Amino acid sequence: MSNAKLTMLATALVVGLASGGALAQAKLKVGAIYSLSGPAAPIGTAERDIAEILTAKLNKEGGIKGQQVELVICDDMTNPTEAARCATKLIRQDGVMAIVGSTTGTGTLALAPIAMNAKVPVVAPVGTIPVTSKDNAFWPWVFRSAPTDTIIIGAIMERGVFKPKRQRIAILYQEDAYGEAGMKQATALSKDRGIQMVASVAAPLNAIDLTAAATNIRNANPDVVLLQTSAPALGATFVRAARQVGVKAPIIGSGSLNQKPFIDATGPAGEGILVVSMGNWDDPSEKQKELGKLLTDAGKTPKGYAELIGSTGVLAVFEAMRRADLPVTGQKVRDKLETICDFDKTYIDGKLCYSKDQHEGVFEDTLITVEVKGGKFRTVRGE
Repeated sequence: MSNAKLTMLATALVVGLASGGALAQAKLKVGAIYSLSGPAAPIGTAERDIAEILTAKLNKEGGIKGQQVELVICDDMTNPTEAARCATKLIRQDGVMAIVGSTTGTGTLALAPIAMNAKVPVVAPVGTIPVTSKDNAFWPWVFRSAPTDTIIIGAIMERGVFKPKRQRIAILYQEDAYGEAGMKQATALSKDRGIQMVASVAAPLNAIDLTAAATNIRNANPDVVLLQTSAPALGATFVRAARQVGVKAPIIGSGSLNQKPFIDATGPAGEGILVVSMGNWDDPSEKQKELGKLLTDAGKTPKGYAELIGSTGVLAVFEAMRRADLPVTGQKVRDKLETICDFDKTYIDGKLCYSKDQHEGVFEDTLITVEVKGGKFRTVRGE
């Protein structure tokens, strides 16, 4: 072969490789940080499943502006240190332009400064109050795809605590930013209404025996018990212990307990537990039925509210990417997230709404109250 032909062949190979690299770079990469192991795994795995399903659906329909979307997933093991490590990897090694996650508020708080420094927006499926505080330097880069606990705790108090003859409240909360913020919010609201907080007991996420905590609450003789945890396993551990030691007061829980694993773990002890949350797979709305079909068609069994907040997060990112000019960057996605309002192309009952002044996104119009009856969640009507 002549030198001229060799040169032409080499040039063609270089061009081909360059073209392949360009095509690979043309993918729009979204990072996803979920708790796929550890106490929050029942929520994180459900969030991952629906995110993967929606990404595959989007790509089958042509992607965004002709470009395929790649979802790059990292397990934070329900550990804030791992959440920060995941963010660093996704940004530096994988080149993502947005992150959905973490499953927990503590994980989100740990990763948010890293994302801010890299100008990568975060859409967090958590209710932890400090996550979207404007006191945070990273506030402009963090958006929420779940109701804040300011809203959820307020709804819990109105629907389950502020009732005649209920003057004494106790709370069991998990030892992290989510639990502590919820406890403080409930305490402040109780004080405003003249209701006494007679017991406030913390428990680690991985607790396997809460007999002592339940006994402390029983001895305080509350009229109602508030259960503030994002882990179904922890919630179930407390409920079983409460029944065993003779807690007679009604128990009302935060949204994260609206999960099938919670019912499975509590068994008969869960009967009568109230939860204020989003959606109900045992009595789904029309929009939730659509989401359920996507899950079952993919061979997945709907488990709880995690699929709702998880789907809302990725759909918000996809919509922001659609609205952004090419080439899509993290800065452009962040800016376009603030333009999404009155957005109803999600599976939640209510509209998603962000703006330049608020990044909460999901509000009380999405919330319902459910009660555990006969091993299922029953929607409480006429609230």
